Amino acid sequence: MRRVFLLAVTASFIFMCISSGEAFLFGKKKQEPAAQTNVNQASATAPQAPVASKEEAPKAEVAKAEPVKPKIDKTQKEAIEFKRKLMEKKRNELNNTEWQIELAPMSGKGNKEGETVVFKNNQVSLVGYGKRGFPTTNYTLTVQDDGSAVWETMQTSEKSGIAFLRGEIDAAIQNMRGVLSHRIDEATAEDYSFVSTSKKSISPAPPQEE
Repeated sequence: MRRVFLLAVTASFIFMCISSGEAFLFGKKKQEPAAQTNVNQASATAPQAPVASKEEAPKAEVAKAEPVKPKIDKTQKEAIEFKRKLMEKKRNELNNTEWQIELAPMSGKGNKEGETVVFKNNQVSLVGYGKRGFPTTNYTLTVQDDGSAVWETMQTSEKSGIAFLRGEIDAAIQNMRGVLSHRIDEATAEDYSFVSTSKKSISPAPPQEE
């Protein structure tokens, strides 16, 4: 009886150990999927960092090469400044002068005509052409290497067309010659050459009141 009792107790102990072990293993296996599920859910809900594609990546701007400015040495600067001062001097000498000129048709037909060119207030006008509606205009002045000067202008009249004038004046500002091209309309033009016959100084324009 005692032996049977010991066998029963031993069998019961073994059965309890096996049952506890299976329960432990079962519980562990049950927790592992749950933990894995939580990890997956956390990964799914966590905000994903945007991945910049090659197309979306900003393109690096190509640096534009700045234009290389030509260097001007001291001699060139002095030459430019000398030319500027000389042109200013010529303009002042030409200003407030009145020239009598003689117009000759370039076609060779027709008579020569007298005209008066006036330089005043740094502008130029022709007295006879002013009566035809041509206004006083500004003019460009260029100084040549020999000290002579070239002036040019364009004047427009609503009723008489367009007049282009170009004059050359010697270095001493005493003699002038040039050309006058009068475009009356698209089909009619009158071209003249001219030379100066006299020159005189005139009073400067009075200052304008503000």
